[in-house]
Amino acid sequence: MFELRTYDLKPGKAPAYLDFFRTVGVGLVTRHLPMAGYWMVESGRLNRIEHLWVYADFAEREAARAALVKDRDWMEGFVPEAFADVVQQSNRFLALEASSPGFDAVVAERRTLHPNQPAASAMFAQGVHALTISANPVPGDRVAAFRVLSGEVPGARVTLSEGAFEALASSNDGVLTHELLRPLSLSPLR
Repeated sequence: MFELRTYDLKPGKAPAYLDFFRTVGVGLVTRHLPMAGYWMVESGRLNRIEHLWVYADFAEREAARAALVKDRDWMEGFVPEAFADVVQQSNRFLALEASSPGFDAVVAERRTLHPNQPAASAMFAQGVHALTISANPVPGDRVAAFRVLSGEVPGARVTLSEGAFEALASSNDGVLTHELLRPLSLSPLR
């Protein structure tokens, strides 16, 4: 089971949130949650962050989230400062329909603890991804393709692609939303 979480932040606050996350939060959250990807949105709704989590099933998700909220460092050290600028959160539960070898490798390593990064390290990885939500599967090379089980637009298709900007720009019929994503350097999918 996959969970795509979306955070919308106050205007101009996404870089500050991401800097705090990568230097303080990632080591805390990945003690409990299996991270697959972490991105800042470059087109569409700005000051938006998308992140993807991988669970064996819903029971594992419940146990992992319960452990996270019991983690004092997360709840008292990260959440009060980081979430002050989050104005909206949403999530979608997804079923995997197609994957790539790179995505399969990330899923296999899903329980990896990701250490906090030094402040001087690069925030973003090279390259861009695209996140497309559509009525029908998106053709072409993709990192992974999913179907929404629960959340906004149940039954819709979610496609994660990577490549050059020109190749990622969407012109497909049936597209509901299309976002270009900048992966964090700590993101397993980058």
